[in-house]
Amino acid sequence: MSEILRIKPVIKDYAWGNDAFIADLLGLEHDGPKAELWMGAHRQGSAIVEQTGEKLCDYLDSNGQFAGLENADQFPYLFKVLAIAQALSIQCHPDAEQAKAGFAGESDKHSSVERKNWNYQDSNPKAEMLYALTPVRAMCGFREIDTIKELLQKAVPNLYKDHLAELGTIKEIFDTIYRLDEDTLSFGEAELLKNCEELGEPICSLVKELGDRYFGDPGVFMPLMLNIVNLEPGQAIYLKPRVLHAYIRGNGVELMNNSDNVLRAGLTKKHMDVDELEKVMYGESYDAKPMESVKDQGGTHFVCEGGFTLTAMVNGSYTNTIGGPRILICTEGEARLNGDFILSKGQCCIVGSALSELRVDASGATVFMASAN
Repeated sequence: MSEILRIKPVIKDYAWGNDAFIADLLGLEHDGPKAELWMGAHRQGSAIVEQTGEKLCDYLDSNGQFAGLENADQFPYLFKVLAIAQALSIQCHPDAEQAKAGFAGESDKHSSVERKNWNYQDSNPKAEMLYALTPVRAMCGFREIDTIKELLQKAVPNLYKDHLAELGTIKEIFDTIYRLDEDTLSFGEAELLKNCEELGEPICSLVKELGDRYFGDPGVFMPLMLNIVNLEPGQAIYLKPRVLHAYIRGNGVELMNNSDNVLRAGLTKKHMDVDELEKVMYGESYDAKPMESVKDQGGTHFVCEGGFTLTAMVNGSYTNTIGGPRILICTEGEARLNGDFILSKGQCCIVGSALSELRVDASGATVFMASAN
């Protein structure tokens, strides 16, 4: 059994994706949105093992020893490339206890409801990180409540006075905005769009962008409630489970627990369940700031408490002794692994757990590696 297997990732063509970034990475035509590139063993989008033609999840079910696992369901992470042209949904993801209980609690739906309308796609928690390949804008975690109330009072004074002024918690404000009747919500958003220049940038431009596309959706208020984060290439952000967020634009490498659990509340036509999202989401302020990294002979490591690590290897030679199954993608140039395995731009591979030392010659190249910690 080879210790390094070339894999072909799966493209997800969600409407919010751009048509160029992933296409250019893979050398494909610009023929429609390509939003995500999945490089993992999740059963809702498993990569393909090129040598055998099998789905990686099926390969690991039969050859779990390759990754040091019993089967694919134990695979520790899901690795992606994101290409974001317009805002994703307002969303959060469950922690371990919530995911296990939520998936089991919906078991009666599994035979009678389309999978796309389940709240829980699996029983795994979902923390995530995003590393910016180009400038990235996102909304991540609630602002301090005093800031939220100040912004709302300034932008929607009438709505604030009638519905929000007496509320004392972030969750109460969020819930009230999401429960407004259609006429009141439309009135409030019209007031918001009229006054948003009072809020300054980047809030004003983001409110206008969301209002133009999603007028009548409570998510248009979220730039006033969530931190707006701008990442430069090479920066990364980590989001714990339960943190409300929405990526707005940009391209990046995303790493997360091996889960597709997404609870949505706005800026989407996909399945939404605000009641369930409110049970799961973290309703306090969250300090959303770029991650710290650690550099050594193996590269630049972004270590996440969720149990996974992203390693960037840029224009140099690196030696890694990280254990467990590792997935790599080359995003620029051509790299060599352990001397003779070539990884060109857009190509991916998985390294088995038995290979204890991985040498990556990334001279003139950029390679990202996902691993468990």
